[in-house]
Amino acid sequence: MNNISTRKTGILLVLTAGCSWGVMGIFVRQLVKAGLTPVDIAALRAVGTLLVLGTSLALADREAFKVRFRDLWCMAGCGILSIICFNICYFSAIRYTTVNIAVVLLYTSPAFVMLMAAVCFKEKLTFRKIAVLLMVMLGCVLVSGVFSNGGSLSPKVLFFGIGSGFCYALYTIFGRYAQNKGYKGAAITLWTFIFAGGAGFFILDWHKIWQIAGSGGWQFWILLTGLVLVVTVLPYCTYTAGLKRLTPSTSAIVATVEPLVGTLTGILCFHEPLTLSAVSGMILIIGAVLFCRE
Repeated sequence: MNNISTRKTGILLVLTAGCSWGVMGIFVRQLVKAGLTPVDIAALRAVGTLLVLGTSLALADREAFKVRFRDLWCMAGCGILSIICFNICYFSAIRYTTVNIAVVLLYTSPAFVMLMAAVCFKEKLTFRKIAVLLMVMLGCVLVSGVFSNGGSLSPKVLFFGIGSGFCYALYTIFGRYAQNKGYKGAAITLWTFIFAGGAGFFILDWHKIWQIAGSGGWQFWILLTGLVLVVTVLPYCTYTAGLKRLTPSTSAIVATVEPLVGTLTGILCFHEPLTLSAVSGMILIIGAVLFCRE
């Protein structure tokens, strides 16, 4: 496969991940209505994903379980610092401010990826990459509607919001380190959720979960299945596979289709209004992805 085909495949894989993450609101909103907290949902995602990946790979690819002890720090970084700490910061930001502002602060992540990739992997900071990054960040701000919604940012909101962006960026960095050490996407994703699922197991209030599951019936299990397979297993597998074919900065920028898809999901599924600001932001994000280059 030549470099152009490899890049196109990588972009398609990361776009798939971003689109999958973008429809997360469909499942999360319904699970919140059922009585789960955001922390419950985050922990269930981690535990459920571990069960699915662990079982599947135990049957199909046992090589994915093999990891050198000296390399576990990469997987622990993905699972604990990125998955768990990201969820804590992101949901805390949502608690203290609006979802729109929390999303904007979350998507400071491409900037963190670009800076860390320059230091860790000697990736060049080109004019094109900086221009595309500015397009993405402005697009996210417009899509979120922060300009029209107003509001001030307290130090607590800034801490958790920017912390979520930093932790979100760490998955790309730790994932690239693991790939540079020779690990395939399946092994990286599996060990990421071994650490994240292990932490989630102890976070969950299992008595409450079983009560909600019992009263929710088959609808609860359909939502939980979608949460695990559609917005967790699928995107993390495709993003990790795409990361192998793209630079960390490009992967992070392409993944910013997530807020665009999330906005469209809100419009189509929850009848949220479509504003001129949101349309402008969508155009900027799509343009940034189209002009994204290695």
